[in-house]
Amino acid sequence: MMKFMSSISLSIGIGLFFMSLTSNYLASLFLTLEEFIIEWEVISLGSTAVSLVVVLDFMSLYFVSLVSLVAGSVMMFSTSYMSAECFFSRFICLVVAFITSMFLLILSPNMISLMLGWDGLGVTSYLLVIFYQSSKSYNAGMITALTNRLGDVGLLISIAMFLPYGAWGFSIYSEGAGELPPIVASIVILAACTKSAQMPFSAWLPAAMAAPTPVSALVHSSTLVTAGVYLLIRMNMFLVNFSMLEVLMFLGTFTMLMAGGAAMLEMDMKKIIALSTLSQLGVMMMTLGAGNPVLAYLHLLSHAFFKAMLFMCAGMVIHNMKDYQDIRKMGLGWHSLPMTMANMSVANMSLCGLPFLSGFYSKDMILEMMMMGGPSILILTVMVLATFLTVAYSCRLSFLVSLSSAKSESFYQVAEGDKMMTAGVFFLLPFAIAGGMYLTWNLIGSASLVFLPPWLKSTVSFIILLAIFTMFSMFKTLSSGSASPLKLFTSAMWYMPLTFSVSLSNQLTTYSKGFFKVVESSWAETLLFKEVLSVFFLSGPSMYLDRVSHLYIVQVVKILIITLGGTYLF
Repeated sequence: MMKFMSSISLSIGIGLFFMSLTSNYLASLFLTLEEFIIEWEVISLGSTAVSLVVVLDFMSLYFVSLVSLVAGSVMMFSTSYMSAECFFSRFICLVVAFITSMFLLILSPNMISLMLGWDGLGVTSYLLVIFYQSSKSYNAGMITALTNRLGDVGLLISIAMFLPYGAWGFSIYSEGAGELPPIVASIVILAACTKSAQMPFSAWLPAAMAAPTPVSALVHSSTLVTAGVYLLIRMNMFLVNFSMLEVLMFLGTFTMLMAGGAAMLEMDMKKIIALSTLSQLGVMMMTLGAGNPVLAYLHLLSHAFFKAMLFMCAGMVIHNMKDYQDIRKMGLGWHSLPMTMANMSVANMSLCGLPFLSGFYSKDMILEMMMMGGPSILILTVMVLATFLTVAYSCRLSFLVSLSSAKSESFYQVAEGDKMMTAGVFFLLPFAIAGGMYLTWNLIGSASLVFLPPWLKSTVSFIILLAIFTMFSMFKTLSSGSASPLKLFTSAMWYMPLTFSVSLSNQLTTYSKGFFKVVESSWAETLLFKEVLSVFFLSGPSMYLDRVSHLYIVQVVKILIITLGGTYLF
């Protein structure tokens, strides 16, 4: 049975690779063509039609190609990495459902059909986080589910508020609808921030590391966490002149800083990489807030290449270290795992933005555009500091895993993984090196001009060199066990998880219990379901309209309002 499921997993991976090539070819064609929309009307309600819509343009097809490539590599990697699991078939089914949900979200320019993919991502991600059945996994899954439910509710409210427009498609309004109402735009941004783990909803992303490593490679590179960014890129035409974008830039910048500081003090290997993902999501949100959706999209694509590769390299290291994730127990990776360390170094250097790797083309242009655009001194200072921290924690991770002295047992032999795991990583290596250059040629071209003085132009290179020097000079201080208040504050992600996850969950649970007790089991059940529905079914529709008078309905509404007010105070 295991061999059969491994064959199925490998076949799915190969199919996804072919799908990636096909989508990439079509995306190249659509760079010079108009978008192609397929619409299926499900039901018509008066003047409003509920439709399922699929859009084919360069943006959706490039993203489908990217997700297919990463998912194919992950499936190939999982063929060996997860083959010893008892529920390997369940894992494969969940991953396929997860990928399908992401495709639905990418190809849907319609709020209703997009909701299918959005909710599908939330449900399948919860099931994947709790795949290893333990109390830690259940707690992490609950934090993930509850945080993402906020975004789901926001999208449902926005669907209701789109109703006056007569349709729910993005492209329908692109020609002349202008801005969205501020309340709708704010709700959409809230939904995107919860899905992409921006402050103050950042707690679920490191907690989701309870999932298997192949899932982390998929979730934190090109699927779940990028869904919110992709939604804002798609809806950017409605948000161009919206003042909430300044708040989005502020949140993205400080999310970068918070994640970078926490990664500098974190000892769990997977959580360090998860925090680096959070930092790069902050870069994308900051870029969107600055009004550069194409640059944000470019960084979203290029980031997926090296981040998926970095997670899979981390999985190979953990797999060979008897499932230890603490980087203090690792060392001398260059001697025992030379190929894995070489791939990890390439991914880390691309994350730092070293010329001329994949991450350089998007990160360097984003930083230069921000410097040229002239946001506030506060935003620029935090952005430079967050970039410094990105280089520092990447160097710290590489040094502790590959160059520091070995801490494992002397009798335990560490060797490279099997060919399937190595092949899954090697498929992404060319894209982590040259993928950013290819995407820049296609999406940006040579039309973007940057006007900066020489000293400001060289700032990014100076930050990289300074971060490397500072990391090595302060390495012992950062690795010491002394706990100062600043260290505790930074390592605890500015106490965001405690403030906005634990306390908020407790308050929502208390409110839900009170609502169920006072409303659903009391007035709502007695007056709405028992009384009104019994009149309808016993008397028929015509008698129902006669007997349920306008006054009776007003009285019911008054009672419900009073009850809701009492529940709120409760």
